[in-house]
Amino acid sequence: MKEQLLSKISEMSPNQLKVARFILDFPQEAAFLTASRLAARTGVSEATVVRFASFLGFEGYGKMRDSISHMVLDELSTVERIRDYRKEAEGSFLEKIVAKDIQALSKVQGHIPESQVEEMSKAIMEANAVLVAGSRSSFALAYYLHYYLSWIRTSVSLLSENTAFETLENADKGSLVIGISFPRYTRWTVEILKHAGEKGLARASITDSMASPLAMESDCVVTVPYTPVSFIDSFTAPMCLLNCIILSVSRKAGDTVSARFSALEGLWARNRTYLSPGNIQTDFPSPDLQE
Repeated sequence: MKEQLLSKISEMSPNQLKVARFILDFPQEAAFLTASRLAARTGVSEATVVRFASFLGFEGYGKMRDSISHMVLDELSTVERIRDYRKEAEGSFLEKIVAKDIQALSKVQGHIPESQVEEMSKAIMEANAVLVAGSRSSFALAYYLHYYLSWIRTSVSLLSENTAFETLENADKGSLVIGISFPRYTRWTVEILKHAGEKGLARASITDSMASPLAMESDCVVTVPYTPVSFIDSFTAPMCLLNCIILSVSRKAGDTVSARFSALEGLWARNRTYLSPGNIQTDFPSPDLQE
């Protein structure tokens, strides 16, 4: 599919180029979109998308979408990922690792989902409580989001896999549950969002596309390009979007953020949470005093 697109780029009209560029940049999302939704995402007509499939030599849009799905590495198992990556990484593999993350960040920079970030930060500020869910490698993202949101507003919790469903049973009806997962999606996170919906709680997700199973269980979604590096779930781009969400929430909180940070700094000083050049000698005895 990629070769077909690249070989015909010189023959494409401006609208066809829009569709081609979207497929090349976001194959994970394109693989799940209907012709009408792909048209909406690229700003062209549905007829243009259908004709584009024919232009590439496919018998119909469905056949083209099937071909796009073969471009999607994220559905591969970790064994398949590392096998394929070893083939790619012959030579300067360290440079290729960095290049993949830079490419992912470039995609974010060119397609920042500002309306999605705005909707998510608004929901976070308006909720009575925020509950964040993430499993396996995405747990790191969930912890990061919960950690910094707890500096900005009250009632922010990280759901534990052991007690999450019990927590949702007792959650305030005005709570917002945020699920975070990328391919391969974790069943637990999807089930958390489903259960939150059954309890009448607001739901949001941070994931790779609107076709994600998390997005289908959410009231608002922030999508971010995601690219695995061999068997590693590289979260460079998702971390960037989390920073956007956190800082957007901070802007909405206004003057209350300064007051909260002032209180936190006082707490950290009393507990000597952080080291500073002035207290290192106080905290650690000099070598002469250790005998």
